[in-house]
Amino acid sequence: MTDTYVDVVSGEEILIQIGNGADPEVWAHDCLINGARSLSLTASTRDQTLPNCTDPSKPDKTVRDVDALDSQITGEGKVHGSSMLAWMQRVGKIIPIRVRKAGVWRVAGPYILTQFDLTGTPREFATASVTLVQADQPTIDADAG
Repeated sequence: MTDTYVDVVSGEEILIQIGNGADPEVWAHDCLINGARSLSLTASTRDQTLPNCTDPSKPDKTVRDVDALDSQITGEGKVHGSSMLAWMQRVGKIIPIRVRKAGVWRVAGPYILTQFDLTGTPREFATASVTLVQADQPTIDADAG
């Protein structure tokens, strides 16, 4: 029997793109957010318990349902000088964002830039990080390329 291994995805293949708001949307990536990147999809749940009617001395059964869906995108890297001002001006604004693995999947929707951090120390290159949270439920689809 031949061994089978995981078909890995390189971090470089996960690309965060910013839309320009046009129709049709034109997507571009920025060097800053694509140094290191993260997409987090979460579901919060509501827990309830049901008593055992046959034997009330037995423990209740816990049941859960989805209360809310959420997503967050983070990115960091060396500061791309020509885009630094644009990132600062986006804080608190809704931005069209798309995260994708080209030809495989994509998550796209409106996101709010909630945090922009800029760090610089003498004799080293400055770095920045950003945090984006969904403004509305994103779409999750196959990526046609």
